[in-house]
Amino acid sequence: MKRIDVRKSEGQAMAEFALIAPVFLLFIAGLLAFGRIFFYWIDSNHLANETARWAAVDHNPYGTTLQQHVLDSGTLEFQDASVCINFQDSTPVVGDYLTVKVQKPFYFLPILDIGKITIRAASTQRIESMQTDAGPPSSFKAAPVDSSDNIKTCT
Repeated sequence: MKRIDVRKSEGQAMAEFALIAPVFLLFIAGLLAFGRIFFYWIDSNHLANETARWAAVDHNPYGTTLQQHVLDSGTLEFQDASVCINFQDSTPVVGDYLTVKVQKPFYFLPILDIGKITIRAASTQRIESMQTDAGPPSSFKAAPVDSSDNIKTCT
């Protein structure tokens, strides 16, 4: 009769790897998702600050509205973002505040549309100059705008 030696370690490494692999892969996937969220947050803040600055000095160096420029200058996934430029008063004057809000939906699993969160960024600046005294600066549209421009109102 042959005795079984229980001290052998054949297959031990594979069993331990099978136990730890799902936890390790979940950790790596979480790191990648956090990196994407952080990137979109930084990009949203940058675009909100840049748009607020151009709106505050009433200058639009782009061929489109400032809101459309934000949608075009972000990454490809920024096409579903919403951009709003809100004024302190309905008739803004130099010295009033304007706020630019950028919102970007983010999915942890974009293929399945699972795990949706909204990444938000805002920038508030004083209006420094205006071309005309008859309402908002002409280089951008104030929120709300119609949905045909692919620019949605922020909440």
